Amino acid sequence: MENFTLRLKALIIDAIIVILFSALLNNILYIILLSINNQFILSWYPTIVVVLVTLLYFTIMEAKTNKTIGKKISNLYVSDAEGYMSYSKALIRNITKIYWVPLIFDVLIGKIFGYPSRLFDKLAGTDVYRDDELEQI
Repeated sequence: MENFTLRLKALIIDAIIVILFSALLNNILYIILLSINNQFILSWYPTIVVVLVTLLYFTIMEAKTNKTIGKKISNLYVSDAEGYMSYSKALIRNITKIYWVPLIFDVLIGKIFGYPSRLFDKLAGTDVYRDDELEQI
């Protein structure tokens, strides 16, 4: 579990960004959806917004730039063994971040099985590196 503290720092920064953006979007949508007056939609849209914002933020940022804002601040980089990222790999490795609690099990299972990183990093064929590690390769 290399770079654990840097990864935790990046995750906290990214979680704050996701929470703030989700809250902003939820408030805007609430005003719009209030006119519909459908209790089912009003009760479920905040959950849907959080799931979509989380998946879109992590997937798009990592697939496009190999970094999220938190990883950029922490000088971390995510890639596969060849140095590339795809949308599917980024999506797979970030599925457990939807509700954050599964992420704890993802880390623990990765540790129990002796993977160098999380279980879903292993499934996606990716890992997180420090920027200076990649410059040496």
